[in-house]
Amino acid sequence: MLKRLQELHWLNLDVAAGAGLCAAAASRLPDGAGPVNRMAIVVLMLTVWVIYTADRLLDVRKKPVPSTPRHRFHLANAGWLWKLTAGVAALAGGLALTLPAGLLRSGGILAGIVAAYLLLVNRLGPKSKLHLFKEPLTALVYTAGVWGVAFSGKEAIAWEEKAQAGIFLLIAFQNLLLFSWMETRAGKPPVPNLSSILREGFSDVLFGLCLAGIIGLFLAISFTELVPYQRRFAFTQVLMSLVLVEIRRDYRFYLKNERYRWVGDGIFLLPFWLF
Repeated sequence: MLKRLQELHWLNLDVAAGAGLCAAAASRLPDGAGPVNRMAIVVLMLTVWVIYTADRLLDVRKKPVPSTPRHRFHLANAGWLWKLTAGVAALAGGLALTLPAGLLRSGGILAGIVAAYLLLVNRLGPKSKLHLFKEPLTALVYTAGVWGVAFSGKEAIAWEEKAQAGIFLLIAFQNLLLFSWMETRAGKPPVPNLSSILREGFSDVLFGLCLAGIIGLFLAISFTELVPYQRRFAFTQVLMSLVLVEIRRDYRFYLKNERYRWVGDGIFLLPFWLF
């Protein structure tokens, strides 16, 4: 049973599900009764899965091949995973044609940016400074995808909702920064990352700044007259960040069997309790 759960995790299904849940929960703002574009969420989940899986498959084409469990899994199954990725990408593209033109256009631009960046990074050497942009760019695109779906169809977006999106962006970056830091603590990271390139201690500063920004935005919207669903959503986001803080605090425990990835990716499933 555990092996099957590991394979589902290595297949990035939890990451895709987390993106869909977050987008659905954000779509219901401000009062919990907002319209949810189910087709857009399906396309988002498929796209996130394709991006994450393609990134792993491109990683294992490098020499030496990264030796983490998830990379070994992708290497061993690269043949059918490439075919599945192509099929899912085609399915996502076909379903995307049913979406509103504005959402389709912005989604296509984001997907193009990610594809170009992944191809470029995987052609560059490990010392390239472009690796510095992988975590912030991934966080930005991930947030734009989730909240682009949530904001689509809304005539007006209150500043409180924009602040919630800002919190989410900081959490996404905090999550990726933590993963980079944990990989560096474990030894040589499988691929160059932000933490391994920056000076020792600078990722600590970035992580702390993210936490300060999250708390600051949370306090700012807490002083407004939020409806119950907005408060629960904001609280959930703070809880997501605090889980990441806990992983960093007790990092030796979470390094074992890559627990930090299970829990770190799992935080994006927390909005499930809002439904």
